Amino acid sequence: MRRRTTIAALAAVLSFSPLAAQAAPASADGGTSSTPRSVATSTSSAGVDPASACGDLVQLAPVLSSDHTPDGKQITPKPTADGRRVPVIIVHGWVSYDTHSDARDHLFSQYVDRTADPAGGTGYLLAQSQYRSSLIGMLQQVPGAEVYTFDYSQVGSRWVTDPQIGPKLSQAIECLSDSYQQKPVLVTHSMGGLVARQALSNNDSKGRPISGRVSNVLAVGAPNNGSDSAQMIASALTIGSEIPLAGLPIRMLWDYIGQCSEQMDATNTTCTGIRAVDAFRSSGGEALRTGSAQLAQLPWWPDNVKVTAYVGDIQMGGISLFGLNSPRLLDLGDLLVSVDSAKAGSQRSRQVNCEYGIISTKSAETGLVRLMLAGQGNSVEQPADLLSSPCFHEAMLHETTITGDLQRDLTEVLGADTAWHAPAAGSEQSAAATTVAVRESR
Repeated sequence: MRRRTTIAALAAVLSFSPLAAQAAPASADGGTSSTPRSVATSTSSAGVDPASACGDLVQLAPVLSSDHTPDGKQITPKPTADGRRVPVIIVHGWVSYDTHSDARDHLFSQYVDRTADPAGGTGYLLAQSQYRSSLIGMLQQVPGAEVYTFDYSQVGSRWVTDPQIGPKLSQAIECLSDSYQQKPVLVTHSMGGLVARQALSNNDSKGRPISGRVSNVLAVGAPNNGSDSAQMIASALTIGSEIPLAGLPIRMLWDYIGQCSEQMDATNTTCTGIRAVDAFRSSGGEALRTGSAQLAQLPWWPDNVKVTAYVGDIQMGGISLFGLNSPRLLDLGDLLVSVDSAKAGSQRSRQVNCEYGIISTKSAETGLVRLMLAGQGNSVEQPADLLSSPCFHEAMLHETTITGDLQRDLTEVLGADTAWHAPAAGSEQSAAATTVAVRESR
C-alpha cells in the first residue's frame, strides 16, 4: 500500500459535512431513544407477522412510489421461485441513521445518481431523467427480499458493544430468523460492518451462536482495520495542540470537541450541529481509529458467514500525456477507509476506482466538459469532482456499479438455500467456543 499523507485527512474532514449535517429523526414515539426488549419476548413462530413481532428491533422498509424498476414501473416485491421470503437487514454507519421515507435524507434511501468510469477517470453524475431508484428500492426488486432497516442513531456515537447497537442487532437477527424460518442477509455500510461483526459474536436466547442464523454479509466500506483518516486527523490535532503558544487555539478546540463528544455519548445532542465533529472523540469515534484497543478486541468475522466487501479507491496523480504515464502518488481508498481495511476478512470483493490526475489528457477532457456544462444542474450528465466522486465513502451507496453488484449478489444469495434449522439437541455451544478465522491480517 502506498504511503498516505495528510491530504487524505484534510479531504476526510471536508467529506464529513454531508453526513454530519443530518439531524437524527425522532423515534416512533416522538423521542430519540428506544429500549430493546428481550429476545424471548420478541421472537415469533413461523406464520406470525414479522413486522409486528420484531417491530421494536427493526422496521420493514416501505416500498416508495417514487422508486421504480429500470423500465419505469412500480416496484412490487415478490417471493423467490420456490415461494420463500428472506429478511434483508440494512445496518447504517457511524452517526448516520436509516428510516426509509420519501424525504430521501438517509444514505440508503438516496437515488442512485452517479457512476464510476470503467475506462478510468473521475466518474459521472447522472442526469435527473435517469433516476429510477434508491439502493433500498433496488434490493426490494430482488425476488424474495424483505428489506428491514436497523436504526441505532439514538446511540450512534457509541461503540458497537453498546446494548442498543451490536447486542440489539443480534436480537433482531434472532427474531427475524425465527419469524421467517430463513437466515437473514446483512447489508452494511461503514461502521455498520463492525456492528455486524459484534452482533455475530453473540449467542441467541438459547445459547447458540447468532452467526449460525446469518448466511451472508454484504459490507460497503467497512473499516475492519479502522480508519487511517480518522487516526491522522486525531494525531494532527494532538500534535498541533502541543506546540507552545501557537498550539493554544488547537488545544482549546480539542478540549471543546471532547466536551461535545461526551455530550453526544450521554444524550445524543450536539454542540456544533455537525454530528461527526461532535462525536469525533466519543467512544465510537475513538474506537474507529486504526490501531484502537476497541478494534483489537472486536471479534473477527466468523467462518460460517460469507462476507462480500464493496470497496472504493480514489487514486491521485500523477502525469499521463502522449502515452507516457507516471506512477500514481496516492491511493486514498474511499477517503475514509483504505482498500485493505475494507477488504480485510472478506472472501470476495467488488471494487470501483476513480482516477484524478495532476496532468492528464483525461482530466483536461473532464475539466472542459464540466466548464461547458456549468450552470445546467442535474439536467445533464457531468464529470464528478473529488468530493462528489462515485468512489467516495458515502457515494458508493448510490453508485451504479456497486449498487448493481449488490443487487446481483443478493439475487445470487437468495437463490440458494437460506432456511434456518435449529441445531440438533446437544449441539449448542457458546460464541466464545465458535472458531473464527482472521482471513487477512488486521
